[in-house]
Amino acid sequence: MKFAEGVEEVLRLEAGFADPKEAAAFWMAGGADVPSEDLTYTGGAGQAQRLRLYRGGGPDRPTLLYIHGGGWVGGSIELHDYSARGMAAGARCNVVSISYRLAPEHKYPAGLQDCLAATAWIENEGAAHGLHPARIVIGGASAGGNLAAATALTSERGRFAGLLVFYGVLGADFETASYRRYENGPGLTRARMMELFDLYLNDPSEAKDHAVTPLHSKDLAKLPRTCIVAAEHDVLYDENAAFSNALQAADVSVDFRTEPGVTHGFINRGRLVPSADASIAYAARFLTTLAQPETTA
Repeated sequence: MKFAEGVEEVLRLEAGFADPKEAAAFWMAGGADVPSEDLTYTGGAGQAQRLRLYRGGGPDRPTLLYIHGGGWVGGSIELHDYSARGMAAGARCNVVSISYRLAPEHKYPAGLQDCLAATAWIENEGAAHGLHPARIVIGGASAGGNLAAATALTSERGRFAGLLVFYGVLGADFETASYRRYENGPGLTRARMMELFDLYLNDPSEAKDHAVTPLHSKDLAKLPRTCIVAAEHDVLYDENAAFSNALQAADVSVDFRTEPGVTHGFINRGRLVPSADASIAYAARFLTTLAQPETTA
């Protein structure tokens, strides 16, 4: 197995962090210098939820609603600070990175309801914070990519200007070639993904819901232009490629990138992995294409 620069060191380091806060503090170092502020939004059950606003552009630029990964049970705004800053700077856009309720305390669809509430917050209150409330791109990494796609599928057509997915959880077929090839890692394993689904869902039958497994939705044609970045050495690789193919079959415009030699979660490891910066730049170019001036008929 051939790894990209820095990946083997990342795998060694990840095993040694004392807790997620220590990991986040390490991986945040060296991120792009973008002004940010911490705010709150009202979640799907009326609760206060944290968000961090990265100001990469003016109010005429798109707003990226960014959803962190962590298998629906963990992760944080801080662990995804590096990629959020990189996209805000690279695309000169504004990024709203959100927290949401986590399983197993808050099972499906609590996290999805919070993502929908965060979208409404941008639409209703975004202008007061210097955001473009009518040009929202939704995106996320891993389980965040799952929630981004689910939010778009659950919303009316045209609500989002684009969809951005980094190595998303898009299906629940644990027998794909990539699941078998990388079932013991490196990084994310097949057994861990099966455990995460058990923690997230109230009942295994919910895996049939298109808001849990977007790959199998009958409504893919309603999705906006999409960008997918997949990691080569990842149990989820095949479902990301399949999602790209399914979107193309539904006449949705798709930009698909395979980042060679990297593992699941690489996008926030730019301190050591140059491939992270390359994929962030790729995503930023996608976001820039969605920032063209609006025209009137």
